[in-house]
Amino acid sequence: MKKTLLLAVTLTLTLMANAQVSVQVGFLSNIVKTEAKETGRLSGAYKGVTASVDYNFHITDYLGVAPGLGVDYSFNNVAESRYRELGLLAPIDVNYYLLLSDTFSLSLFAGPTFYYGLISKETGVKPAYDYYLYDNKRFDAFLGGGFWVDIMEHTRVKVGYKFGLTNNSKIEGITEKNNFASVSVGYVF
Repeated sequence: MKKTLLLAVTLTLTLMANAQVSVQVGFLSNIVKTEAKETGRLSGAYKGVTASVDYNFHITDYLGVAPGLGVDYSFNNVAESRYRELGLLAPIDVNYYLLLSDTFSLSLFAGPTFYYGLISKETGVKPAYDYYLYDNKRFDAFLGGGFWVDIMEHTRVKVGYKFGLTNNSKIEGITEKNNFASVSVGYVF
């Protein structure tokens, strides 16, 4: 038991010594795809902002795993109606690192993201409508990928897309999936 615990502590410290923390902020587009028997397929998009932090563990010189935490806020204003959605996200990205020069590197990433919705409301209508109470599920899961470039070791530009895996609708006969496209800029510590 002591040897196993010592091995686990040693492995954790080794991974932490080779880890990078990054903080990003950016823009997103929440693309909602709905399919219903009566109306067929519909699609809509909401603009928004995102902020996240991740901790990239280097497994080898070129391979890493970056678990993270973040928040997405998307919104849409139509006439008097204002839609707002706020949620927490937890991505786990596996990434492959390519050093292109002394000051420029490229990483390709892919992995699952878990999402928990905090707010999904439409205001400006009487009464305000809470989608999580009646229409939508709070939990969502995605499979995504993309790339990031590191410039001068500390500046990161990240582009990604997440495909919704779960039906987000509580309503019988309706399938709704969210997809997220995002572009962010960050700082690598």
